[in-house]
Amino acid sequence: MKNAIALAALLIFVPAVVVAQSTDQNPHALGYIFVGPATNHMALSAGFGGEGYVSKNFAIGLEAGTTGFTTTSRGNPNWIGLGSANFSYHFFPKQYKGKVAPFVTGGYTNFFGQDTDAGGNSTSGVNVGGGVDLFFSKHMGVRFDARYYAHGGRILWPSFPSGTDFSFTAIRIGLTFR
Repeated sequence: MKNAIALAALLIFVPAVVVAQSTDQNPHALGYIFVGPATNHMALSAGFGGEGYVSKNFAIGLEAGTTGFTTTSRGNPNWIGLGSANFSYHFFPKQYKGKVAPFVTGGYTNFFGQDTDAGGNSTSGVNVGGGVDLFFSKHMGVRFDARYYAHGGRILWPSFPSGTDFSFTAIRIGLTFR
């Protein structure tokens, strides 16, 4: 928990100490908000996140979101919260001068909230994915990505009888800021 708080503080304060850059330079940090559909009865997914670059292309990020809050299964709500800590690698093609940035990402996810395990607490899993940031101005753009979330145990136990039903993919669109 202390490590998560320290990482969150780092991501909040990194943008305050970085200098402005022109569009032909790589960003030092970015933030984003997203929404989109998810598979396996999880319906709508939404949230926000941020990344701080530790090298030219490599970044560390945090993300918070929710999924399944618009559906029920067998009379039970499917809503769960998601908190992720990720590593990502961003590609900055020179021919686009900072306007297009494909990326791959993956890391740890904490699933929490409604029926995340038999005791009502949180449980852990992983996420992997990728996408592209398309910047239409110096500091704002559109983000398209897909993220696969997995857990090896039992989550949403009243609604889903097995852990394999829980793994899902979220297709997301959002705004990104740098």
